[in-house]
Amino acid sequence: MSQDCTGISVIERLLACPECRDPLSVGPDWIRCEGCDARYAIEDGIALLALRGGSETWGAPQGAGQGTEYQDEFQDLERAAAYNLQFRRRPLKLGVTPRESRLIRRFMRRVGHSQAILEIPCGGGRLTHAFADATDLVIEADIAVGQVRYGRQASKLDVPRVWMTASAFHVPLRDGSVDGVVCVRLSHHLPTQAERERLFSELLRVSRRFAIVTYFDRHSLKHVTWRLRHPFSGRSQKPALTASEVAELARANGARLVATAPLSRIGSGHRYALLLKSADSSPARG
Repeated sequence: MSQDCTGISVIERLLACPECRDPLSVGPDWIRCEGCDARYAIEDGIALLALRGGSETWGAPQGAGQGTEYQDEFQDLERAAAYNLQFRRRPLKLGVTPRESRLIRRFMRRVGHSQAILEIPCGGGRLTHAFADATDLVIEADIAVGQVRYGRQASKLDVPRVWMTASAFHVPLRDGSVDGVVCVRLSHHLPTQAERERLFSELLRVSRRFAIVTYFDRHSLKHVTWRLRHPFSGRSQKPALTASEVAELARANGARLVATAPLSRIGSGHRYALLLKSADSSPARG
């Protein structure tokens, strides 16, 4: 494990309670909300700030078929390890990480150097190397503690990092607290409009300059082919979006969609998108 893992106290002034968004105070093995007095643990250097659940947790009606099942996956370290190792061992997965890394680097060149970037979900750190040299600090967050634990053990990066569990529906950071957010392979788990709106609003709330997000493209060859093969299914292969829908989600939160790029035009329906916040593009201070 890299020795450049930084304690949560380093970003204490950036933290916000996932329950009420008031400031948090950090102790040696605990975190306390200064507003609602909620308490959170710190275990093995990982701040446990994940607030699990769907739209009921932010006061919206709970729709049928919410995409909260993924929150239960990879809480166990062994399952998280198995998931991450498949990208290095399974033949069909071997080229995925290099392709995704190139897309992230392409977008990072457009936004320049940052002082702090949030990666949520960080998974096991499979893609962190693609932007680590473009920032002074990475905040690694995932709702699954198994993924965070695996990432801490497996990573060999030198960039300082802070580790936490967190929900992308309730990011435990203050408004505009980081330069940007990297959010890969999450939106396609969210089948309801309320979940997608909440995801984009949270990512762009905490980001001061940019967000790199992925979505499953409704117009991709893979998705269209699947629909042709299953014309009467009444459902999509995965919860899918169009570029115009992503652009509207960005606009609703003070950003604009400036670029998209497919992971693969044939073998994948995933598409990367770069969202830029309007007006203030100066870096956040971490």
